[in-house]
Amino acid sequence: MASFLVRFSIRRFIAFLACTVVIYLMIGNSLMPARLKANTARDILSTEQQQQMAPQQHGQQAAQLHSAGVLPITGAEHAQISGDAFEELAQSHQESEKERLRSPEVDMEKNNGSRKDSERRQVEEKPLLTNLSKMKQLEAERALAAKEQNKSLCPDISDNKGLLGKIPQATLLITNMKEEEVRKHYPYLEPGGSWRPTECVARYKVALIIPFRDRQTHLTRLIDFLVPVLKRQLLDFRFIVTEQYGRDLFNKGRIMNAAFRLAERLGVDCVVFHDVDMFPQDDHNSYGCQPTPRHIGAFVSSLGYQLWYKEIVGGVLAITMDDYRAINGYSNMYWAWGGEDDDMGKRILSQNMKIARPDPTTGRFSMLKHLKRKRTAPKLIYKLLRSADTRWKSDGLNVTSWRIVKVNQ
Repeated sequence: MASFLVRFSIRRFIAFLACTVVIYLMIGNSLMPARLKANTARDILSTEQQQQMAPQQHGQQAAQLHSAGVLPITGAEHAQISGDAFEELAQSHQESEKERLRSPEVDMEKNNGSRKDSERRQVEEKPLLTNLSKMKQLEAERALAAKEQNKSLCPDISDNKGLLGKIPQATLLITNMKEEEVRKHYPYLEPGGSWRPTECVARYKVALIIPFRDRQTHLTRLIDFLVPVLKRQLLDFRFIVTEQYGRDLFNKGRIMNAAFRLAERLGVDCVVFHDVDMFPQDDHNSYGCQPTPRHIGAFVSSLGYQLWYKEIVGGVLAITMDDYRAINGYSNMYWAWGGEDDDMGKRILSQNMKIARPDPTTGRFSMLKHLKRKRTAPKLIYKLLRSADTRWKSDGLNVTSWRIVKVNQ
């Protein structure tokens, strides 16, 4: 009898636990949206708050640009893979997906999917052959210029014998580097941080646009690191460091559009948008112009050298002047940090352009660690990204929502 009672009590206890777990899961699941809202509301800005902080109260958004004259770096830190980056990416994706699934518009998207696909197909395709012919025309013009100067055309990246391949990363360990040191390292740089080969005529004229705020140490190391790489690739290059005036909420898209307008005046063939904390690991990864937008910084140390999704173009992106104008540049609507690069990827794909990427072995980049900054709300990012491929005509380079305050050489 005693034995039966013990067995019966254990069974009742197990049944009670199972019932408790089921009830807990049901309650937890019903409360999940409320918990998510409570967690995300503290570290995001609503649309209304952004409008209040937008430049209406300060006049037009101002951008300060300066062409980097010279900056240094001699060694290179071996960037470590960041677990925080994985966690941040996963969390951002999870929050965006949950918000999307809660949205009543999901059903509408399913019902209207075929219609949207039809509209997307109606967008006039930009043939790759057109860009290839433009690149051949550009090459012919440079070859003619070389002949007139009794010089040869500089070799293509595949025929360049002066490249090193893998680049030592020890320089990245330097923590305090000043502009004066870089100037001392590279006295041949002209005002604006520009250089062109003298033994041959460069195939491409490139402007490297670096969006900047409060990262002086990274900036000096980056320019010091890139100068010899670009020089070995025999490019006609210059740096444009674009900096937002004042201390208002950062808008990366606007200051990159402003920098592009400056690059137009310089007569370059293409621009390379380059984050200040991205360092190439191999100089066979070309910084030259390509017939289609090229995601140079595709494989990053902090993300495990993985390509996470097809729209990704952040870090380092090369694009011709014509293609940038065709997609109307970057969006002006992303305040704080995050979203503008994915918006750009969607713009490129919506115009039936291809996103080219380097080989995974030569396209690796080290990303320096930096302090986490306030990111745009996942809800707001998703809302904007959802309309990226339809909003591009009215939001971008053609909207003068900024003015250039000052240009330093």
